[in-house]
Amino acid sequence: MRLTEFEGSNRPEVVIYLVEVDNSHDDDSVKNSKYISLGSMKGNIGNQNYEIPQDINPNEYRSVIIWCKRFGVNFATAPLKTADL
Repeated sequence: MRLTEFEGSNRPEVVIYLVEVDNSHDDDSVKNSKYISLGSMKGNIGNQNYEIPQDINPNEYRSVIIWCKRFGVNFATAPLKTADL
C-alpha cells in the first residue's frame, strides 16, 4: 500500500490500519470493524510504502486510516484504490 504526496503533523504512537468500512471517519466505526495494522507510520512527510501481509485479502478492506493508539482516535481516512498496472 502506498501513500503518495503525504503531509501531516507529528503525532504520538501513530499506526496505519486497513479497515473494512467505507466511511471510517468516526472512531466508533473503526473500533467496531475488522481492521489490520500495517505498522507504525514511517514519517509525516512524503511518499511511503507499507507491506500488506500475503495472507490478507486486500479486497476485504475499503479504506486506510491513520490511527493514534495512545488516544484511540482516527486522524485521517482515505479510500483504498487499486494501482493502475
